Order: sequence, then structure tokens, then C-alpha cells
Amino acid sequence: MAVVLFAACETDIDTPQVNSSDKYVAPVIGQCSDIIVNADNSKDETVVFSWKAADFGLPVQVLYTVYLTKGDKSSLVGTSSSTSLAIAKGDINGVVINGLGVNPNETAEVQAYVTAQFAGTDEYEAIKSNVSNSFKVTTYAAPLKNLYVVGFFNGWKEGEAVEIWETSAGTNVYEGLYDFFEDGTSGHSAFKIISERSWGGGNWGYDAFKVDSHFTGIAGGDLQLPAGFWKISVNRTAMSIDATPVSAVDVVGTCNGWNTDAPSLLTYDPVQNVWLSEPLTFDAGGEFLIRLNSTYDNKYGLGNSSIAIPGGIELVANGGGNIIVDNAGTYVIKLHANRTPFVVELVKQ
Repeated sequence: MAVVLFAACETDIDTPQVNSSDKYVAPVIGQCSDIIVNADNSKDETVVFSWKAADFGLPVQVLYTVYLTKGDKSSLVGTSSSTSLAIAKGDINGVVINGLGVNPNETAEVQAYVTAQFAGTDEYEAIKSNVSNSFKVTTYAAPLKNLYVVGFFNGWKEGEAVEIWETSAGTNVYEGLYDFFEDGTSGHSAFKIISERSWGGGNWGYDAFKVDSHFTGIAGGDLQLPAGFWKISVNRTAMSIDATPVSAVDVVGTCNGWNTDAPSLLTYDPVQNVWLSEPLTFDAGGEFLIRLNSTYDNKYGLGNSSIAIPGGIELVANGGGNIIVDNAGTYVIKLHANRTPFVVELVKQ
């Protein structure tokens, strides 16, 4: 009996195998038509890219990624688990301008391709399709878009969710600096990204994004970060979110004798969505800088006048001169850090 059982265990069982990589069949992208983007069609009209499926030797879930290319530049358009991808013309506009270096209100010839890889693993390299025919894309100067952040730090009040703005028009990348208050139980703070100040629009939590190592959460749940100051970057094209810890936001200048040992700290106000100083007194011609992490390695200096915030000054990261206060007086400094570049206001008391 023992011999029989041993023999049974030795029996070979055929199992499905993925083809070796030299036998993979790459996807084949279809023909593309010319695209004209303008203010009227950027939100409501879409462009559809389609392709023949890749073949890895047996049925597997495949993640396809579409790119546009021009010369030596390629830029991500989006991902799909099917053999097509519909993308808004406004997003195409951003890819061509910010990813391929085409100016607004210009026409450029581009091409497209798609890659395929096993979904859920990075163990196997993606395989690349042919490059499509050349087609023309006519761009336009798009306005900035914004998303919203809502969470424990503002009482989960979606009607008062705070804005987070695109880094530049059409990038679909949004950056902002926030103080995520501790929820009182776990040492963390929970939040979500929403498309409008209502739960009726799109809302995205932990399982919607590729998250960096700072985030915790559960499937179907909220994004969570350790309580504190964080600069977050949301990429809606790649559906990823990254977080950079910030230990302090401060002001150093003539108002405090440029004393780096006792800088004037800024605190976050979630109602106004700004960082506020205490009242600071300047002589005429006084100067100051904004710093992150209490270091000049992360200083923000004088830039151009802000168009988005009347009376505000755009700040230059790790550059620009000292910010100058023309008239003597006591001021509250308001830092708008939910946009790129940061904008500073001086509010006279």
C-alpha cells in the first residue's frame, strides 16, 4: 500500500504555463485620427484609443497603458484593463502640452503606442505595441482645474472641502500642503480626494490610488497619514498619490531679526485653506522668506504678482529674492500652499 501511495504522489500533473517572453504577442494599436481641442469640447468630448489584445499564452488579467510620443519624448495617457481607452480631450491637451512640450494653441504631429503587462505584479516586463500612424493634435490654453480634500482635519464637511490645484493647466497633477490633525485614536488622520464639494461626484480613497509608503488604509476605506504636516501630490492620470512630510512652516526676516532659532511659525487654517502667521511688525522696506522644515534648503522667495489671488505674490522655490514689505506696519502673512507656485499675501492689521 505504501508503494502504491508513493507512486501516486510521483504522478506528473499538467499545469498551465505562461509562454516564455520570446513568444509573447504584443498588442497592436489601431489608426488614430486628428484631434482638435478647444474650450467647448475639452470636458465633454473624448478620444478613444483601441488595440488588438496581447497574448501571454493563457488567459491572464492584462493591464494596458497608453502613451503619446513625439520625437524622443513619451507621456502617459492612461491605463485600461480592456482593449480600448476613452480619454477626455482636455486630458489629451494636458499630455501634449506638459508631457510632449507642445505650446498651447499650436498643432503638432504625434503618435501613440500601448504597452501590456500582467496586472497586479511587476515581476514581468511590459511588452510594447507598434507605434501608430502620425496624427495631429491642436492644443489650447486651458484654465487650471482643481480637486478637493475632505477628512477628519475639517470635520468631514464635504461642503467645506478644501481645494487642491493643478500644478499647471492640463497636467492632471494636483499639489498642496495641509495639516492633517490627529483623529484622537490612532495617531493618524483620514481623508479622501473628491471631485466636487459633494459626495455625489467622484471620490477616491485608499484602494483607488497607487500609494507611496507613507499611506495606510484598507480596501474601500479612507487614505490615512500619520498626523502632521504633509505635502501631497495627486496624479489623476496615473491614479497615484504621494506624500512628503513637512516638520514646520515658518517665516524668517527683519520682523524677527532673521533669528533662525526663533522663527515665526505658520499654522494651518482649514476654513480658509491657508497658512497664517501671528501679527508681525515690519519697517518700510522690511524683508522676509517662507521656509519649510525650518531650513534654507527649502526656502521660498520673491516671484511675480499673482493673477489667481489679487494682491498676492507668487513664490519661487529655492530661488527669487527676499519678499519686500513696502510700507511699515503690522501684518498677518497668509500662505496659499494649495497651489503651485505657492502664493503669499500680506494682510495689514
